[in-house]
Amino acid sequence: MSYNTRKKLKGTFFILPAFLIHVIVIVIPALSMIYYAFTKWNGLSEPVFIGLDNFKRMLKDYDFLFAMKNNLIWMAIFLIVPFILGLGMALVFTKIGKVQMIFRTLCFLPYVISATVSGKIFSIFYSPYSGLGSIFEKLGIKALAGFAPLGNEKQALYAAAFVDNWHWWGFVMVLFLGALQQVDPALYEAAKVDGANRFQELLHVSIPGIRQTIAFVLIMTIIWSFLTFDYVYIMTNGGPANSTEIMSTYIYKNAFVKYRAGYANALCVIQTGVCILLYFLQRYISKKGGMEDE
Repeated sequence: MSYNTRKKLKGTFFILPAFLIHVIVIVIPALSMIYYAFTKWNGLSEPVFIGLDNFKRMLKDYDFLFAMKNNLIWMAIFLIVPFILGLGMALVFTKIGKVQMIFRTLCFLPYVISATVSGKIFSIFYSPYSGLGSIFEKLGIKALAGFAPLGNEKQALYAAAFVDNWHWWGFVMVLFLGALQQVDPALYEAAKVDGANRFQELLHVSIPGIRQTIAFVLIMTIIWSFLTFDYVYIMTNGGPANSTEIMSTYIYKNAFVKYRAGYANALCVIQTGVCILLYFLQRYISKKGGMEDE
């Protein structure tokens, strides 16, 4: 046996355990999901093959369409707010000297707090009896005395998104800050010599220098926006009146509350397909905009 063959076999031997775990934990469940999507199954009994009936049912399922709409709103919020806030603060922190680490830590701290803890704390803040509503009432601000966004159908989704934004933006800021610190300072000096102002430096030096990080953040935001579950489930459980229902909570309820596991798997297939579609759409736009290499 040649040296190169032995070397390849050693590499395969070390990779094999991780590959087997990936197959067992990811590949097999994914293939099972596709199979069960075409069945009528309650998660306990023997599944019955029904073809495309689950997918046809979605077209008439108002709750599914509403959950999809909420996910798109959630994604739009997270493509705008944390992105702008994270990039803006990263640009500010690059100009700060010795105390930069203190501010970075404070901004990143919400990201390391458990979603359960954050969700419960903000649920108390949003409570009209023990939170901001009661404080406004004691201060005599009657217009805000009944402040209870989690009980308002039009405000609940944005209230939950605010908490997730508070948790998420610090992580985005750290990614952008790390990328900005890798940009060659000589490019900024050259821009100043050419008479560029701060906005022109941002547009022609900073953003092109971190375009790969921008593309990564956009991709992760799109995918994670459709996979979000914890904050909505903890704070509203899809309520009030299903106004905060998103795909993940709707799938959970169908699988473990209504025992419609076959339909839940079909919903998972659609959710996965939407994520893949949005991923390739983002990649295409990023390449056209020069954010990714061909």
